Parts: sequence; C-alpha cells; structure tokens
Amino acid sequence: MYRLKKRFAPQLSSTFSLKLCIIISLLTCFLLVTLSSVTQAQNPVIAPSPNLEETEEVVPSKKVYPSDPNLEETEEVPPTPSLSPTNNQENSQLKEAAKDPEIQELMKRFNVGVQEAIKLRDKKNELDTLGLFSLSSGQLGNLQYQAIKLDGRIVMPVAANLEDDKNILRVRVKTIENTLDEIVKRNINPDDIKIFPSILNQETVLVISPKNQSGIADIQVRQKWLLMTITAADSRLYGIPIPVLATISSHIVHEALEVSWKARQPHSILQQGVISFGILILMIIASWLLLASQKYVLPGKKHKKSMFWNRRLLLIGHAIIWFPGMGFILRGFPDSYEIGFWLLENTFTISIAIISFLLISRILDLIVKFGEAQERLKIVPVRVFVQLFYILVASLFILIIIANSINQPLTNILATVGAGSAILMLIFKDSIMGFTAGLQLAANRMVALGDWIEMPKYGADGFINEVNLFTVKVLNWDNTITSIPTYALISDSFKNWRVMFESGVRKIQRAVYIDMTSIKFCDQEMLEKFSTMKYIGEDIKQHLSNNNLEPTDEKFLTNIGVFRAYVMAYLHAHPKVSPGPYFLVRQLHPTAHGLPIEIYVYSNDTAWAHYEEIQSGIFDHILCVIPQFDLRVFQSPSSYDLGTLRMRDKLIENSSDLSMDNY
Repeated sequence: MYRLKKRFAPQLSSTFSLKLCIIISLLTCFLLVTLSSVTQAQNPVIAPSPNLEETEEVVPSKKVYPSDPNLEETEEVPPTPSLSPTNNQENSQLKEAAKDPEIQELMKRFNVGVQEAIKLRDKKNELDTLGLFSLSSGQLGNLQYQAIKLDGRIVMPVAANLEDDKNILRVRVKTIENTLDEIVKRNINPDDIKIFPSILNQETVLVISPKNQSGIADIQVRQKWLLMTITAADSRLYGIPIPVLATISSHIVHEALEVSWKARQPHSILQQGVISFGILILMIIASWLLLASQKYVLPGKKHKKSMFWNRRLLLIGHAIIWFPGMGFILRGFPDSYEIGFWLLENTFTISIAIISFLLISRILDLIVKFGEAQERLKIVPVRVFVQLFYILVASLFILIIIANSINQPLTNILATVGAGSAILMLIFKDSIMGFTAGLQLAANRMVALGDWIEMPKYGADGFINEVNLFTVKVLNWDNTITSIPTYALISDSFKNWRVMFESGVRKIQRAVYIDMTSIKFCDQEMLEKFSTMKYIGEDIKQHLSNNNLEPTDEKFLTNIGVFRAYVMAYLHAHPKVSPGPYFLVRQLHPTAHGLPIEIYVYSNDTAWAHYEEIQSGIFDHILCVIPQFDLRVFQSPSSYDLGTLRMRDKLIENSSDLSMDNY
C-alpha cells in the first residue's frame, strides 16, 4: 500500500492542484459574469403592457411634414390620458401597487397612471419571457423582427410581415441606427432634445427636435429630424396600439441616447478606466497563480509526457480567466460594448467547446500512437483516418461556436457554408486535392507507414515515417526528410518496395562481360581439368564417357557453356539464394563490351546490408573462377594496359635493333 501511495502521489497531488486551478478559473469567470449581469440589470429595458386599452386616435396635425428628414415645426401628439379606477377595491389595489418602486419608476418614466404602469410591468415580463429584447433578430408568428442597436446595445426591435422583403427591414433598421449614431457622434446632450410622436402623411412617426433652440450652438441640432415610423407590424409585435407604442418608443430611444451620451463623458471614461485597470490586475494575479501552480501540476521531466494533458488544461484555465475579463473591460466602453458583450455571453460555450475538442483530440492522438505501435496495423494509414475525423470534429465545433455566437440555428450556418462551397473549393484547391488523394491512398493501401518508396521527381528514396491527409514524409537513406504532397502519389508514378519485403526474397540481377575472343571449344585437356572441379565434376565425367562427339556437334562443350553450367550449379548450392520465383544464368545480346552473362536470381535475405554482402560474395567468386575456364573478363583499356603496350612495343623495337646490329 505504501509503494502504491508513493508511486501515484505526484499524479494525485498534481490532479488535485489542477482541479483546484480550474475551479479558481471558473469561479473568477462566474464572478465577472455576475458582476456584468448586475451592472446590466441597473438599466433594464422597459417594455409596454399587452392588454393596454385602446387610446384615443391621434388627430392629424394641420401641418404635413415634408419627406426631407429636416422637418418643419409640428404639433406634438399629447400623451395618452391615464385611466382611473371605478370602485374602492380597485382603488386599494392600485394604492398598494403604487408603493412598488418598479411601478413608481414606470409612472415617472412614461408619464402614465398606476393602472397603465401595472400593465407596462406585465408586458415587460411577457416580452422578457419571449426574449424579444435579447435577440438581434428572429421570427414571431407571421412577423419578422430585427433589433435597433446603439453602441451594440439593443434599443428596441422593429417588425415587418414575413411576406415583405427582408432587405426593407434591414434598410429601415440601418437608417434609424445611422440617425442615432449621428446624434451620439455630435455629443448632443439628450436633455437638450426631445423625442415625441407626431403625424406625417397619416402615419405615426417619431420626431427629434431641440427643447430650447436658443441654448444650442450647433445649427443642425436646431432642425427637426424624422427618426422612424411606427408601423402596424410594430404594433402587432408588441400587442400595443400605435399611439401608445409611439409614446413608449420615444422614451426608450431617449434613454438609450442618454446612456450612450453619459458613457462618452470624461468622468465616465475615467471611472471605467479605473475599473478596467482593477479587473486587469485581478486577471494578472489569477494567471500568476495558475503559472505558480505548474510546479505541482507539472512536477518535472519524469512526468512530462503523462502531464501533457494537464498543460493543455492550464491553457484553458487562462482562457477562462481572460475571455470574460476582457469582455467585461471592453463592455465598459461604448465603442467596444458589442465585442465585450459577445465575449461575456459566449465564454462558457467557447470554453466547453474547446475543452471537449481537446479531450477528443487527445483520444485521437492515443489511437494514432496505438495504431502505429501495432505491426498488423502499420499497413493501415491510421493517421489519415484520424485526421479526417479530426477535421470533421473541428469543423463541427467551429460551426457550433459560430451558430451560438450569432444566435442562428446550425442548419442555417450549414446552408451558408454550402452556398459558399464553390469559393472555398477555389481557395483551398490544394488542400482538397490532398484530402481526396489521402482518402484514395488509405482506401487502396498504396502506401503505408514503413514502406520503402522511390520517387526521383521529388528526390525521395527511403522509408515512409509519416502519412497524413496532405503530405507523406520520407526518411531518405542520408537521414534527410522529403515531404511529398499526397496528391502527387496519385498523379505521378513511384516505386514501392513493400511487396519485396513481404515476399521475403530480393532480386539479384547483374551481368559479367566476357571477352568474346576467349570463347572456344573444350579440348580433352580442358575437360579433364573441369572434371575435377566442384559442382560440375560428375557431369563432365559423364560427358567424357561419350567419345564420339565431333567438335561441330551442338552437344560438344564450349568453355562459355561449361562456365554457365558451373555458375548455375554454384548458385543452386548457395544457402542464401532462393530457388524461386526465377532462376536464370543467361547470355544477353553481344555488345561492344563483350558477351554479357547475366545472373538473374533471388536472395532469401531482404535486409539491405545482408543483400549486398550476398551479391558481392557471389560475384567475387564468379570473377575469380572465370580464368579457370580459359575465359577473360572484358574491360576497357586502362592506363596500366596502355603502359604495358608501350613497354612491349619498346622491347620489340629494341630487339629489332639488336638483330640488325648483329647482322
């Protein structure tokens, strides 16, 4: 028990420390997200009531607005009068409700009575349940809606019928957002303007105008702007009459402008900078704690391989700290609010997706290592199939993250990817070709790990040490590595020596060139000498018993024929020469270099060093035994031969001179 405890103590302590680090990271993320949610809850979006009674129709103004956005002076539509209770019981209920701080806030903001404020609260709860103010776009019944945003914050959604063109709704939202952005960029104080409903061409619109023109320096602010039209589709979306919706929308837009204006003031920016600096310090401290814990999670080189997975999880711990932290920092500034909100909203999903992906990738790595370690699986390109599954899993997780980030169904994302597949095929042409070639190589088992291949076009001559979807790596004999595109193995030719190793025999094919002037018939003396030689002695003795053969008879022996018979018998007796599949000692066409005698046999040892040793030993013996048959090996004249000729000529010349002198 003590030995087990001593053996597994480092792993147990590191695992405990790792879990502690991950818990700290998750708690930090939770605190940051909670703080962000509390801050967001301080300025809730107020929605109107679903059962608000019909108000009086807005009487059209005597003056009609022109189509130009800079409107002339118009009459402001009076607010809807509040309704009064009819009995004492209702009065008591309304008095109790009036004490509710939320009801009081609604009465103050929208200038309505208690009864309308109660209905507004109920409507707000209903729309919050539907998620109408939390989604950028969507569909509700036969309506499609899209949110108006200011600094990334949702102001309010507007709607259109499903049968209408979606571009009309997008253009409408973009026009409203551009108007609001223009007001914010000019740093106009919302207290200096008023937003009110009015009538234009028998439609209810929202108009922006200055409260006091003499107090505003910017001449463009003194003009009236047409912000938006309240349509029947908007009324159906909220379940509120158009006049009431127009009044409430004006308050919502005014509050959104006020929030954006305050966020851009120097004191707000300074305050948010101090908060961001504090959050940054907290994140640095948390990351430092994670780094300091590595000596417990990753104790040393002894456990380096077993703790590789923990190293990846530590990186996830840093991501869990920094993603929501940066999201909260960016969310505090108006220009980066949307990015920060996205980080806060999707940190958990992204973290879970990354952890799941790393877990699956680790399992796939183990499968590859197991497959490459098994001899029977080396002929199967396990890495190719694993990489294929790896790509599919990675693509799936990326699509899930994108779908969750933009609040769209995964089917819509897949449809978009399918529509853009033609462009993707052009961009990733080489990758797709390698991908399909990798599948063909895997399916047809054209190459496998450990195969010896030759591909002169790419300078490859050696054993394959890696096969993946896009490249094949070859370890050459000089210990260099050649990377070959996978599709090149399909489009170009290459030599694979795998079958040679599987068969257990290796071909020996080499020729010896005989000087043809040394070829002749065997006389009696030569035959008697041959009869004493190993391998062919008995055959020669049997041949000598027949003395009736003429030199011109085809059965009369020649020295080249006896030599071939000797080589054949010698190779049959050689222990390292296989009897099959082919066994030849043959003559080839005579050439200018003599008569080639080719050896075409197979060695039963395929190892390169052993094979070369066997081949060299065979030809050492053959070259040495050739003179025993009164044959000469042909070779081109060398400097030694030329020197010998000169010496002979000189000796002849000298002997001639001596003869003349004696004469």
